[in-house]
Amino acid sequence: MRIQTRRLARALSIGLVLALAPVTAAAADPVTTGSVAGTLVDGSTPVADTAVELLVLPYGVRVRQTRTDAAGAFRIPEVPPRTYVLRFALPGGLVQFHPAVPALDSAAQIAVVAGAETTIHESVMPHGTLGGHVSTDAGDPAPGARIELHRITGGGPLVTVLADQAGNYLINYPPTDQLRVAVAAAQRGATNQWAHRRRSYTEADPVTITPGRHSTVDERLFPSGVVTGRFTRDGAPVPNVVVYATSQASTAESVSNWTDADGVFRLRPYPGSYRLRFVVPAGTGLDQWLGGAESESATRPVQVGVGSEVVLHEQQLSTGLVSGRLTDATGQPSVRSAVIVYDTSRGRQFQATTADDGTWFKTVWPGTYSVRYETGTQVQWATGKQSPETADPVVVAADTRTVVDDVLLLSD
Repeated sequence: MRIQTRRLARALSIGLVLALAPVTAAAADPVTTGSVAGTLVDGSTPVADTAVELLVLPYGVRVRQTRTDAAGAFRIPEVPPRTYVLRFALPGGLVQFHPAVPALDSAAQIAVVAGAETTIHESVMPHGTLGGHVSTDAGDPAPGARIELHRITGGGPLVTVLADQAGNYLINYPPTDQLRVAVAAAQRGATNQWAHRRRSYTEADPVTITPGRHSTVDERLFPSGVVTGRFTRDGAPVPNVVVYATSQASTAESVSNWTDADGVFRLRPYPGSYRLRFVVPAGTGLDQWLGGAESESATRPVQVGVGSEVVLHEQQLSTGLVSGRLTDATGQPSVRSAVIVYDTSRGRQFQATTADDGTWFKTVWPGTYSVRYETGTQVQWATGKQSPETADPVVVAADTRTVVDDVLLLSD
């Protein structure tokens, strides 16, 4: 009895010790990333809404991006440890690298360490400002006018701003360089003009941005006309059709817009003669021109006068689909072969490429075609013909699919 009592007491004692012993915590996952944080200021003024990008060398590929907040602060978390270059793209188009240098090859690399935050305090490089006033041809303010900055070397706009209710605008942090300024009326579909009252980019007067100085560009908008209309198919509106009006006098004078949910479009080109092209959304893959023309040479121009309005109603042309499968004599698919669909009567052609299973397809205008295959080592016409004169005619009707399956013959 005493032996059993001692055993029970010993068991209780061991259990009590185990219960009171501290529980060992599970090992935490190791920290494998770091972070980059800091501020961007212009003197003592925070700079907000600036893109902050982490790049890797040697080509400056962007791997992370954030923006500065109202206090000019930024933070990029979960950055893999390695060395990076930091790039700042300011709202006015100025781009600089840390530490306040203009080019990638002069930037300093920063090291990101796992479990640590790398802090960068950046100041804006020397810069100027650009501003001015936009008015109508009659001299009234042009609120909402669009102002774009472009480099002399071309490319897309560095920055776009809108004029306020008084027609005034201001661009902070433009690059200190020679730039070109494009201006357009507030209405969607308005034509760009270039400072000072130039109608093309190549004729534009360069504007020089000087560090520490304000540059002024006041612009008076050219008078324009209006081209408006509706794009439909079988009476139903077709939205998202891009409409281009290109001047016959200069291809630099072009304007584009797109149809809304009701199929309506509106353009504001300069006075002159224009050709209109309609790019129909995915599903046809074909452009058409004003008047139901299938080519630019077959369309008619539109005359636009000052203050006049030209109203057009355009119907979407019908299309057909031609498709097929190309195989060799053993039944194996012919992969990556070129398929040319010819319309010899109108001198036009469409090209497709066979997929991994030998299939191909192409949207075309209704008509009669010849189909030609090019495999790299072999040329053949449909179906199984060795010359265009003997090729079978392939008829494609509106809103239908024409199937042309073919087998490559052994070449001599």
